[in-house]
Parts: sequence; C-alpha cells; structure tokens
Amino acid sequence: MDFISWLKVSNYSPRTITAYEKDIEDFLAFSGGVQGEPDRDTIRRFMAAVQNRGCSKRTVARKIAALRTFCKFCQLIGIMDTNPAKTIRSPKFGKPLPKFLYFHEMLELLELPSGDPLGIRDKALLELLYATGARVAEIASMDLGDFYPGSAQIIITGKGNRERLLPVHKTAAALLQDYLLVRPRLIKEPTQAMWLNKDGGRLSQRGIRWIFDKYCQILAGRLKISPHTIRHSFATHLLENGADLRFVQELLGHASLSSTQVYTHVTRERLKSIYNNSHPRA
Repeated sequence: MDFISWLKVSNYSPRTITAYEKDIEDFLAFSGGVQGEPDRDTIRRFMAAVQNRGCSKRTVARKIAALRTFCKFCQLIGIMDTNPAKTIRSPKFGKPLPKFLYFHEMLELLELPSGDPLGIRDKALLELLYATGARVAEIASMDLGDFYPGSAQIIITGKGNRERLLPVHKTAAALLQDYLLVRPRLIKEPTQAMWLNKDGGRLSQRGIRWIFDKYCQILAGRLKISPHTIRHSFATHLLENGADLRFVQELLGHASLSSTQVYTHVTRERLKSIYNNSHPRA
C-alpha cells in the first residue's frame, strides 16, 4: 500500500490528502528523492527552505504534520524504525476568531433566494446549513433517505464516516419539504441525491460555495464570508442564547470539546462589544 492509499483508508479528508501529497512531493524534490530514510537534519533544512520562501506559519505547520504522518506510515510498513519528524517543533500561531454573522445579517441572507425551483432549493439549502451547523461536505453528501420529515431530523455523515442525527427547526423542515415538491422538476435521471444542480446531478461542494458566493455578492460584497461562516454563526448564536457547550459540540460533530471552545471566545468578544457600546462609563 502506498502513502496516499493509506491516507484514504485512514479516513483523512480529500483536502488533507491533496495537501499532504503535494507537501511530500515538495520534500522529495528538495531532498533529491534520496533513497533510504529521511533524516532529521534533512527535514530541518527543508523546513528552513520553506520558511525562506515566505510561506505562512500555517503552511509550515501543515508541512511538518505531513512529514510526521509520512514517517509514521514508513514506520508502519517497516522501512523506518523511528519518526525523525516527530521532534520537529511546529511554529506557534494564534488562532483567529471564527467569523460569524449577526442574526439580522443571517436573516437578510436567508431572504435573498427567489421563488423559482432553483431559488426554492437555495433557500432550503441555506436554511438547513444554519439550522444544523453542518459542514458543506456533509450537506452535499445527503441523500433523500437522510431526511425524516415526521420527526424533523436529518442524518449527517461527518468526518471519519461518523453519523449523527440532528434536529431541524420547523422553518428549515418546511422549506426542505417545499424543495422536495419542486425537486422532480430538476431531475434528468433517477438519483437519490438530495441536492441537485441545474443539470439534474448531485450538487457538489463547489456548487454550494458558488451559490453562497452569488448571494453574498447580492449583499454588495460587504460580507466577506464563506459557507463555513454559517456553521460558525450557528454555534455562536446557540451559545449566546444559553446552549450548553457540550450540546453544541454534539451538534457540530466535534471529536474534542477544545474544538468547540473557540466559540466561547467569540461570544466573549461579542459581550465586550455590547458592553463597550452600551455602558455609559465604557
């Protein structure tokens, strides 16, 4: 088994696999494709060269992670005894706070789609993203059988093929039902895909991002955001309205609570902003 095949069976995301493949190719090109084990000094020289190119700290950290993973794979197949990349320190960088929309901005975005079949699809799609906080990839992979209208719930398949059953509020559920009524008008060939593009095929992640960008442009481009911003807004709004952090963790499908805790900083910043704008002494 080669490295890329191992990454796939180990449930790494397609984006991570593509990035790691390029990072390892970059390293092998730097080292001249040296036969035998990559050693710590070669890795350190490579990382110094990467930094000299002016790459960001995030890129440097990802390349180190790629090399650690590659060396781990080499250990597993028995061509290396140790992992020389394991002791290479990643650069420290502060995590930026997630961007989110205020509730009135979210409502404005959700009201933009038109009443034709594609507009009905877009409105249901945006509303479901906000109702569940699901990732774009999770929504794009939905099939018809993943929606339970009777209980207003959907099944989402997340990272590592882990499934989670999510509640859907009545507005999103009603809009999803509206979309299912017009969906037959988009079908060209039989498919179980929930979300269809204008040609009748499954709507891709890129297609969802294109739809999102279209509506952001209608808002005069003042919202420099991505579909993931809706996920951030979902979590932020829940916490601002008193939701328990572990409840939000379950809804988002985070394996670790630490991934969810970043939203507590967002809400804290929001509280400070409200205080500074409202208190007469602030």
